[in-house]
Order: sequence, then structure tokens, then C-alpha cells
Amino acid sequence: MAEPELTVVIPAHNRTRALQHCLASLQRQTLDPGAFEIIVVDDGSTEPVGETVAQFADGDRIRLLRHERARGAGAARNTGAAAARGGLLVLLDADCLCHPDLLRAHLDAQADGPVAVCGYGAGRELTPAQWRLKHGADWDFADPDAVFARLARTPSLHDPLTELLARPRPADWAFFWTLNTGVPKSFFDLVGGFDTRFEVKGIEDIELGCRLARAGLPTVFAPAAITLHQPHERDRNREVVRDRRNEHILVRAYPSLDVEAVCSYDIAHSRDLIPALERFSDHLDAATADCGRLAALDGLTRRITDADGPVLLVGAPQGWPAGLPAPDTVCYPADLPPGGPGHQLRLLGTRLPGAGKHYALGVITDYWRHFPDGTFSRVLAELDRVCREVFVLSGVSTAPVAAPDPELSEALAAYDRPYWEFTTPLRRELHQFDLTEDEAGTPGPAAFRCTPVPWPMTELTDVGMPAGEEGVPR
Repeated sequence: MAEPELTVVIPAHNRTRALQHCLASLQRQTLDPGAFEIIVVDDGSTEPVGETVAQFADGDRIRLLRHERARGAGAARNTGAAAARGGLLVLLDADCLCHPDLLRAHLDAQADGPVAVCGYGAGRELTPAQWRLKHGADWDFADPDAVFARLARTPSLHDPLTELLARPRPADWAFFWTLNTGVPKSFFDLVGGFDTRFEVKGIEDIELGCRLARAGLPTVFAPAAITLHQPHERDRNREVVRDRRNEHILVRAYPSLDVEAVCSYDIAHSRDLIPALERFSDHLDAATADCGRLAALDGLTRRITDADGPVLLVGAPQGWPAGLPAPDTVCYPADLPPGGPGHQLRLLGTRLPGAGKHYALGVITDYWRHFPDGTFSRVLAELDRVCREVFVLSGVSTAPVAAPDPELSEALAAYDRPYWEFTTPLRRELHQFDLTEDEAGTPGPAAFRCTPVPWPMTELTDVGMPAGEEGVPR
């Protein structure tokens, strides 16, 4: 029997009815059945996944593998990929309904050379109630032909990635979403498959896309590779929080401007913000962010000398006083001379690798003056997360700028609007910090101790009415 051209890998954790519809739609592919195989990996399900797969038994074209305990989507996909015979892996979710041309479109996308493919996904992230509200209750997911005929005339289910990804960008690796993706098995094996450190699921697919891009495999959008995501119950709040937590693994592995942008501003907004960040870093003058007058702050230099743990500098290390213990880490997005102090993180400072309170002391130079207050506040909040003490310096750099960078500020105003802020709010105002002048040097430089102030969030519906206005009709 000839080897298949591609292998479909489907991790399954319960949701057997949706899996049944998925497998039925794969039986209706226009691609020759001998050209593909299907591997379902039961990831510790309590529902009878094996019975569902057995309904579609077809020799060794459809195989079932099982984890006795749930190990997460990435681990399940790795298990399936390891057993795959096809040269192309098509990674699907168990609740994806597959267009008849799906697998042929994935093969066609590889025609001009190997790429990672992000396929078209209609109906992502909807619950059954949301689906009924928006699209009606009369969809029969057991009839894929009828579903896709109706999908073609339902504009509200159009995948916005069609327009968003029409203009390729270097960070399109962040759209390697494994509800419907394709990747040559040789590249998957080359980079080592999915990183299984990620909690359950979320960001592990983006991290693999990042690794593939760094190995020379770009992510492209294939609008003809169509799936529809069957609605299912979900805890969206928990998912959003878990994704932010999993992003720490991504930032720690790849501390770079593109990864920081994806994690700070969200995947879609980062596409247009990354060019502005790169322009800013390319034109950044170290004299505006250096430590030229740090020696004038005797108290702060003593704190640095006596620090009982690592020290983080945010800004350029040029001018760091001779004899003062070097900072362990320097966060600065531009090139630095070789052999300088500390390990450099080429980041803006809005997302930093490292566990909470890893650093004994964090110091930010006049570098902060390049940013509008909203971004400066985000940097301060991140410094507070990773440092036990934070000091903001004024007048310590050789040539501080007089105002925030206008082009960067314009880009941030347009794109610093991460979709997840409705769940994980950000500090965006200096009022949310207590800035206490700790030391003033001679002449000019000053050090301000920075601590966040309690800032309870109140939903607008809970604000209430002014006294005496509750019963006034309008």
C-alpha cells in the first residue's frame, strides 16, 4: 500500500458528537482517499472516543491512539505526528467540520514550496447559545454539504483573517492556529514539535509557529482550506487568563520585539505596531536613555551595591559608573556595544521574561521619556511584577528627550488596544502608581521610588446613580 501524502492529526478530549461530525466530513473529501490518513489521539477522555472512531474504521487509514490521562493538546498532537506516515501534517480540532476541498487545499498551498498554513476558520469560539442567537438553531452539523452551502451565503460567518492576512507580515507566525493548520512533517520534526510545558492549551500553537518561522518556514493564509468550528460550551474568561499566563513561556523563550508585541498588544494589532517598534529601536539614541549621571545618586548606587539579588536596568547601560556592580540584565531594544554590562533583553519593556519578583532591584533611566504615559505605565507595572523595588530616574541620562516619540506614540494610540483587556485590565495612568522622590543628586538627577497603588476596578453598571437621582424618570 502506497504511503499517504498527508496525515490528519486530531486530538480529542471528549466532545464525541462533534468528533463524529468532523470524521464524517473528512469522509467526503474530494482528495483521493488513498492520499491521506487520519490519526485521532484520545487525550484521556471519559467519553467513548474509541467507539466514535470505530464507526469510521477503514483499514489503517483511520487510527486511534490513546493517552490514559489527559496531557494537553500539544502532547496529543505530538503523539499523532510521531505516528504519521504522510509528508504533510494537517492539524485539526475535534470540533472542526471540514469543507470537501479542505485537504486538497492544504496540499495545493505547498505547491510553490514548503510553508506553514493557517486555514480559514468560520465560527470560531462561539457557544451553542451564541450560535443560535446569531445564526439560528436550524443548522445540521451532521450534513456538511448543507452546512457549507449555507456558510457560503452567511456573511456574518466570514473569517476576517481573509482580509487581515492578505498582506503578509513577518510576525504572521502568530496565526499558526491549530484548529486548522498544515505543516510539512520534516519541519515539524526539525523543530521538535509542540512544547508541552504549556498549560492544557493556548499559545502552544503560536509558539510552534514562531519556532517554525525562525527555522525558515513562514506562515501563510490559505482561504480555500475551509473549516467551520462547531459551537461548544467554553469558559472564555478562564481561557483568556490562561493564554496570558502561557505567554510568559513564549516571552522567556524568545525575548524579541515581535514576540513582545504579540503578547503585549495582541496578535492582530501587533502586525501594524511591529514596524513602528522596529523603527523606534533603529533610531534610538543611547544618550537619551543612558546612565551618564547615575554616579550623582549616591543613595541609589549604594542600593545597587548592596542589592541582595539580581539588578535589572531598563535603558542604555552606557555611562554605568566604573566600580559599581554591573546590572545582571539590561532591557533596551536597540543595539549595544559588544562586551557591555549585563545580559541584554531587546525589548521595549511592556512584557518581560522572568518570574514575579525575580529581581531585587529595577531601575529605569530617562528612557521612559520616549513613551506616552499609557506605555510608561505599562512598563512600570511590568517592572513592579518582576522586581522587589523599582526606581524611576529623572535627569540621569546625558541627553533626555523633551517629549515622547511622535511616530511611536501615534502607532501606540492606534494599536495598543489588546482585545483581552476586558478580562485582564492594564495599568495605563501614572495616577495608578505612588512616585516618591527618594533622592535628588547634585546637580539635577533624581530617583523616585515607584509602587503601585490599589486600584479596584468597578464595572460601569455598578457605579450607580447620584443620590436623589435613582427614581427620576427620563
